[in-house]
Amino acid sequence: MIKRNRELWYALLAIAAVSAVYLTAYRFQGSVPTASGLVGHGIGILGFALMLMTETLYSIRKLLTDARWGNMESWLRFHIVTGLVGPYMVLLHAAMMFQGLAGVTMLLTVVVVISGVVGRYLYTAMPHAATLPPKAAETVGVRAAQPHTHRGALATWHALHVPLTWMLFTAAFVHVVAALYYATLQR
Repeated sequence: MIKRNRELWYALLAIAAVSAVYLTAYRFQGSVPTASGLVGHGIGILGFALMLMTETLYSIRKLLTDARWGNMESWLRFHIVTGLVGPYMVLLHAAMMFQGLAGVTMLLTVVVVISGVVGRYLYTAMPHAATLPPKAAETVGVRAAQPHTHRGALATWHALHVPLTWMLFTAAFVHVVAALYYATLQR
């Protein structure tokens, strides 16, 4: 069970470590670290970097089918870990303030993460049904048409997940540029 879902365990461990750092800062400061403070910015920047890595590195590896730097299964695990840890860090960066563009960006982040969890389920459910011969599928109660259903569901999911992700990163980049503009150039 642990080996099968190890990417989730890795993400959980990383989230626990980030939470420990955040709670230490909370105890030290006596309040929730602000988004514009050192801890808030640090967690936000690292979380956003993880989210960028989630999107770009996995996508590049998928496009380079003849690449020899890691198999797709390992890259999918990496995608899942960074796709859970990065958004969690950005949530902490938001300091529970969900207003304006930052609030919309956080909402999109939550939607994309939930969509990713659904995609993981569809992806892991598909190979099991697809590898069963029709006679064995009938024996275990899986209908022979199910692999096509899973592939169709995965294609539909992908058609929704990718544009949502682009919307998220567009909003996030606008947020970063606006934060830099108002925090540095307007002083």
